[in-house]
Amino acid sequence: MPFKDPAIAWRPALLARTFQGVFPVLARYLFSSPKLQFATKPVPEPERIVVPTRYGDMAALLYSPVRADVEGCRPPVHLLLHGGAFVVRHPEQEDNVARYLASEVGCYVVVIDYDVAPAVRFPVAEHQCYDAYRWIREQAEAHGWDAQRVSVGGASAGGKLALSVVVQALRDGEPAPVAASLEYAVGDLSLPDASRTSPGKWPIVGQWMTRMVRRTYFQDADLEDPLASPVKYPKLGDFPPLLILTGGLDTLRTEMHALAEAARTAGIEVSYRDFPDSDHGFTHVKPVETARSAITMIGDHLRAAFGKS
Repeated sequence: MPFKDPAIAWRPALLARTFQGVFPVLARYLFSSPKLQFATKPVPEPERIVVPTRYGDMAALLYSPVRADVEGCRPPVHLLLHGGAFVVRHPEQEDNVARYLASEVGCYVVVIDYDVAPAVRFPVAEHQCYDAYRWIREQAEAHGWDAQRVSVGGASAGGKLALSVVVQALRDGEPAPVAASLEYAVGDLSLPDASRTSPGKWPIVGQWMTRMVRRTYFQDADLEDPLASPVKYPKLGDFPPLLILTGGLDTLRTEMHALAEAARTAGIEVSYRDFPDSDHGFTHVKPVETARSAITMIGDHLRAAFGKS
C-alpha cells in the first residue's frame, strides 16, 4: 500500500500517522492488564492467517474455541473488527474480547487487519471486511466451522464496519450475519462534528479526532451513502438482532442511541445498554466490572443468536 493517498492533505495525513504510532503504545499500557481477561478456559494463542480480498491478501488472527465445548457440531464464527478511528492497524487490541468469546461462547473468532488511512480511503476497509465475511462463509468446510452461524461486531470504527458488512450483504442479496454487536460505535458520519457532545470535560473522541477521520479516511466520500453511514440504510428492518453498548460520557452515544430507537421502530430485536459513567473504550480499560459486564453481554448476545440459527 502507498504511504499516503494523494487525495489526502499532508496535515491530516501527518496527524493520522502520529496517532498510528502512539496508539499501540497506549494499547500496551492500557489494555494489557490481566484483570481485563475474562476467559475462564485456556484458549490457544491465535493463529496468524491470510484472508484474500479484492485488494489482495489481508492478515488476520484466528482464535479457536475450546474443542471440548463444541464436540459433535461445527462451531459458529464471529468476525471481530477492531477500532482506531479508521487510521489504526492493531487487531491485537481485541484480544480480551476474542479470548472471552472463544472460551465462553465456544466460537471461532476472526480479527482482521484491514487497511486504513492515510494509505487508503473509503470504502476500502468496508470492502475488505465484507470480503472477509464472505470468505468465512465460503471456507466453512475447510476450517470446520458453521457457515450458517456467522456473526459480526466491533468497537468504535469496528462497530461501523460491522454495520457496513450487514449493509453490503443485504444489498447483494447474501445471507446477513445472524447478529451484530456494536460497542461505542460510529453510525452516522454525515452528522456535523459539533453535534457530537459529551457531559465530560475531556471526552476521548474529541472534535479533533472526528475532523481527522473526515479529512483522511472519508475524504471526498458521500457521507449520506449507507455504506459510509449505516443508519441511512432504508431497510433497517432487515438488520439482524443488534446489541448496542454506549458510554454516557462518549460523544458517539447520541447517534448509537438513535440507531437503537430506529432499529426497534423498524421491528428489529435490539438489546441496548448504556454505561452512564463510562467514556469511549470501556470494554478494554478499567474499571474492570464495567468491562466484564459489557463483554459478558456480547457473549450472551452471540450465544442467543447462534442458538436460534
